[in-house]
Amino acid sequence: MIRWIAVFGLFPVLASAQEGFQLPSGNIRCQVWEGAVRCEIVNFSFPRPPSPDECDSDWGHAYGLAARGASSVLCAGDLIVDPRLPVLGYGARWNRVGVTCTASQAGLRCGNAEGRGFELSRGRLNRF
Repeated sequence: MIRWIAVFGLFPVLASAQEGFQLPSGNIRCQVWEGAVRCEIVNFSFPRPPSPDECDSDWGHAYGLAARGASSVLCAGDLIVDPRLPVLGYGARWNRVGVTCTASQAGLRCGNAEGRGFELSRGRLNRF
């Protein structure tokens, strides 16, 4: 099955072939797609970042990070993550495609070798 996501363009994603994880709460889930990591949060209370005019889909719940460059907010109309993904326990790390993510009870922190990334929790988004 092929699913499509929009990031100011369309990229095919093979949902069944994705590597990823979810936090123990199930509220944050991440998968590898197109050589980067895409993380989504289901329920959150932080304000959504301003939506660009080009995004006519959902905004503020999906974030991307590659081995190089800054994190990005993704314009995504559907969830590509699988709720059956393995759980990344609090205190554990996950490393793929040049991105390292660390789970904690406070949320998720993902970063690349350039020191760019994001921290994501129900109440907070911090892109750095």
